Amino acid sequence: MKLKNLFALNVLAAALAACGGGDVNLNPSNTVTDSNNTTVNNPPTTTPTVNPCAQYEQDGQKLQGTQDGKNCVYNTSFASSAKQLKVSLFVPELADGGVHIFQGALFIGEDVDSNVAAAGKRIPQEGEGATLTVAAGAKLAFERGEDYVRIARGSKIIAEGTKTKPIIFSGVKDLRDKSATIADRGLWGGIQINGNGITNKCTDAQRLTTANNVHGCHITSEGLPGTYGGANNAESSGVLKYVVIKHAGYKVVEGNELNALTLNGVGSKTIIDYVQAYSAQDDGFEWFGGAVSAKHIVAVGTSDDSFDFTDGYKGNIQFALSVHPTGVGGNHCVEADNTGAGRPDDIAPLTKLRISNLTCVTNNIVKNTGTTPSPDGDSLGLLIREGFFIELYNSVVTSNASAMASKALLNFNDVDGPQTVKGAIDGWSVAKSNLFAGTTGVSASKVDPSNAAFSTATWLDTGLGNAGNKVITSPTQLPVSVLKDLTTKDNAYLTLAAITDASTAAVAITPTDVSKLADAFDAGAVPKAGTSTFFVNPTHIGAASETNDWVSGWTVGL
Repeated sequence: MKLKNLFALNVLAAALAACGGGDVNLNPSNTVTDSNNTTVNNPPTTTPTVNPCAQYEQDGQKLQGTQDGKNCVYNTSFASSAKQLKVSLFVPELADGGVHIFQGALFIGEDVDSNVAAAGKRIPQEGEGATLTVAAGAKLAFERGEDYVRIARGSKIIAEGTKTKPIIFSGVKDLRDKSATIADRGLWGGIQINGNGITNKCTDAQRLTTANNVHGCHITSEGLPGTYGGANNAESSGVLKYVVIKHAGYKVVEGNELNALTLNGVGSKTIIDYVQAYSAQDDGFEWFGGAVSAKHIVAVGTSDDSFDFTDGYKGNIQFALSVHPTGVGGNHCVEADNTGAGRPDDIAPLTKLRISNLTCVTNNIVKNTGTTPSPDGDSLGLLIREGFFIELYNSVVTSNASAMASKALLNFNDVDGPQTVKGAIDGWSVAKSNLFAGTTGVSASKVDPSNAAFSTATWLDTGLGNAGNKVITSPTQLPVSVLKDLTTKDNAYLTLAAITDASTAAVAITPTDVSKLADAFDAGAVPKAGTSTFFVNPTHIGAASETNDWVSGWTVGL
């Protein structure tokens, strides 16, 4: 150091000491000049802004959402019905309850239709397509009814929330604006999963390997044209767990509707557990063929059916809840058929549902009436028709209307032939340990002349394989005390430990041990005993109980 610089520093130190030192506040410079006149900059430490929005790279182009406050916005260049994401996408949870806002549809995976497949493009099989992964606690919102999430054949969705951090799919009006009510159905399209599972809309020959592809089954989905179907009922299309789908559903035209969750030919290795549909414009859950089972599913305030099955579906459901709140119009709790109108009811593979621990709470509302009207029909229980077969165990079907006023709680319907009712007579459909409580009770309609002697009430009591069912319709017995707080809460759902009728007489129903059902079953046959890896032995009838309330803590509207 030069002597003149040393002398200057000594003078400065002495001056500071004379001023008392501690009374002087100095702002040190970020610039220091050394003896060789070299400047060294030491700027304050800063944290660079990190964009938290989802991103991907496809065809050499990197795309990422735009941060807007705590939210992320994705325009149609990021995702839309005109752009299929052929690469995987991860959607994180955003801080402070931020919302991922999509201005178009989100189509995951490449849709290979019949024309493209015939030209030699391989139909993607399990895991060969892209994967949409959604983090626990993430919220995804869509702007328009025609925008929805579509998972193509061979692709997957991995949406695993938790009870404290459910994943929510909804409309912008709900998640961003926080102004949606139960009447706001159809704010966006919903979730559609297309699989390579079996549907009876394809023939055995079409399910075989072709000269240049894995199979020749191609069914066009509802909504915008997408393709599903194949020969693999054991395929996995991913996981939905602790997922809430709100204000979804969109009617393209009559007979072509999007549901909250549409499962087209989805295979049995797909996991659906703890999933709710709330305020859906069409159905809450609809299965078109395939074999995917489900546990702990909830539908509240759906305009059409809560749970709908068709086209060769064969699977299991346990712990399912459907609620029509007071004044909110909706149609069936369960609607099911094998083929749909205009097709013979006995087309194979046949459709069969094995369901245990179902609770259906109807409200006696008529089509197009109420505070939130539905154009889809009256509030009803189960409709079994068009060649569909059911095994119904440990379930409660009732009404929250005054004195349990109700429309039909269970209806068998022969439409295009005798197969539906004949299946019940032959023991292909069975019912054990179920309670039906409402003024209309159970019924049969449009019964084929060959089944003219059939009575649903008699079948429940004495039908082949049936046991332990009760139908309560008498004014002296209604209302039945079956759900906790049903007289004060229109969204009551917990089965009471002790069920009594209006005279306080006990209504005793012993649950059937469905864990003793065989895993493998035929749709067109009587049930087989065995050991189930899906069903558990229930301690109560109905979806949930005072000691098994799996519904609270993550659902909405209950």
